[in-house]
Amino acid sequence: DSQNSLNDEDIASLKQWGMNFVRLGVMWEAVERSEGVYDDAYLDKVEQMINKLGEAGIYTLVDAHQDVFARSMCGEGVPDFYADQILKEDGHCFNGFVDKLMAPVFNKFGVCTDLESFGFRKDENGNPLIEDCQTRDFYTYYMTKQSISAFGALFTNKDGLQDKFVSYWDHVSARFAGNPYVVGYDPLNEPFPAN
Repeated sequence: DSQNSLNDEDIASLKQWGMNFVRLGVMWEAVERSEGVYDDAYLDKVEQMINKLGEAGIYTLVDAHQDVFARSMCGEGVPDFYADQILKEDGHCFNGFVDKLMAPVFNKFGVCTDLESFGFRKDENGNPLIEDCQTRDFYTYYMTKQSISAFGALFTNKDGLQDKFVSYWDHVSARFAGNPYVVGYDPLNEPFPAN
């Protein structure tokens, strides 16, 4: 709820506590709602928040926030349609041969697990129910073959995913380039090293 997630009272409290800097998540999945189409109305709301903070003396680092890559992996960040494109192929952690050879070791340490093996129920979009996702510590989802494969795709530009991420940043950084309250950009929150 944009009216309650960071309201005037919160900003006053931050100022009272001596804060003069925030890292503000500007989610790729919120900016690019369909492939190649950017939601400037969302960015207008973000800029209003940045300006309110700035007028209170609090500067902003714009953050491409993600946790566990995408909603389809019990996380958020990357638009589902890009994650789905990557994951529709049979994902792997290293490659088919190594994954099969190392399966006993992976199983022992809970690495390279198939997210589907958790048996989570799905929502209307085919994503695991948040309620089910919350039954496990979220970091365990980074160890799934889906997460490892997806981050690998981003880092190797598989299917142009990295190019699409750069296009997101081109749009977002151009949008806030002239804002005096923006001090910089966090390219990607906590990138997972994948494989």
